[in-house]
Amino acid sequence: MEEKYLTLAIHTYERAIALKRILESHKINVRFEKLYLSNSNIASGIRVVIKENDLPLALKVMESSENYIPINEAYTEQGSDGVTLIPVDFSPNSMLACKVGFDIAKRLGLKPLILHAYASPILYNAPIMGDSIDGSLSFDVSEEMAELQAGVDMRKESGVMMDKLSKKICEAQAKGELPDIKFSTESREGIPEEVIKDFCNCTPPVVVVMATRGKDKRDEALIGSVTAEVLDSCRVPVFVVPENCQMTSVEAVKRVVYFCNLDRQDILSVDSLMRMFDYPQAYITLVPVNERAGTDIRERVDSLRDFFNKSFPDSHFTAEVFPMKTLQEDFANYVEQAHIEMLIVPNKKRNIFQRLFKPGFAHRLLFERDMPMLALPV
Repeated sequence: MEEKYLTLAIHTYERAIALKRILESHKINVRFEKLYLSNSNIASGIRVVIKENDLPLALKVMESSENYIPINEAYTEQGSDGVTLIPVDFSPNSMLACKVGFDIAKRLGLKPLILHAYASPILYNAPIMGDSIDGSLSFDVSEEMAELQAGVDMRKESGVMMDKLSKKICEAQAKGELPDIKFSTESREGIPEEVIKDFCNCTPPVVVVMATRGKDKRDEALIGSVTAEVLDSCRVPVFVVPENCQMTSVEAVKRVVYFCNLDRQDILSVDSLMRMFDYPQAYITLVPVNERAGTDIRERVDSLRDFFNKSFPDSHFTAEVFPMKTLQEDFANYVEQAHIEMLIVPNKKRNIFQRLFKPGFAHRLLFERDMPMLALPV
């Protein structure tokens, strides 16, 4: 079958040469076609033409210019510095997060880093003030010293608990229950969601893996969920696993729903997903959730489906369109009928007011659905 080509951009000759050099450095074949003014032989620009299958990678290269490194090459270059971040709180769910996190780390050639955050009383309690003789304010030294000691005790307790978890992980590795790969641990003082966010901002991991409570228990802490805060603020992929999840490995997950907005970002996100998991053999259903998609939504999602099937032939893409008014109920029925095992959600960063009054789709799904979810930053 003849390969299809498309125009990626139209530039002056100098800019076309610069773009060609960048694209070819990422192993994307490029050819030029002169663009002529109508009814004349005067060239008005250069068409930068690429193969249709190279479009997702080419778009990423253009978005990030020369700083972009293809995802597989980025992992290889990172070597032992490529990290799967696994936040834990030493609850029974911590081992579930480690199980999934280690599986992903082995699949992607990464190093698991287990992170625990402990909040000392000083973070929550303002210093107690008393009236001095001259009318100024002074610290209650005894109270402050007690809080400092409590902070020291919490740090020690965190270290003891982390040692116990590390020993448990090593025992599971010896039994073959966890992949036998090297891992590291770290404890930091601070509020959990802030510690995770700061870690991701300073030394971005390849992916964050978090275990969360079941839907019935999550409802009790809708606003204060650490996982929801991480979803709304971190700009790295976040894999969320509910406590009752029976998933044995990421590779075993075959039936997936990808929520799409029917824009260019869908191509970028799916390309990142497929490269991250090395073009998996899976059944992926595209479900549009863009309320402003227009009346041709069926035609657009079918076109996107056809494009993905051509670009990633190892996987099988289908499309389902549900009315926005009944999306929640219709989708719940579809999940049961199609035996969906995982959700993939493009996730936009939101400020504090948006989180409270208009939470993102990934945030809402976290509390509505009780199944593994991968949130991809857009």
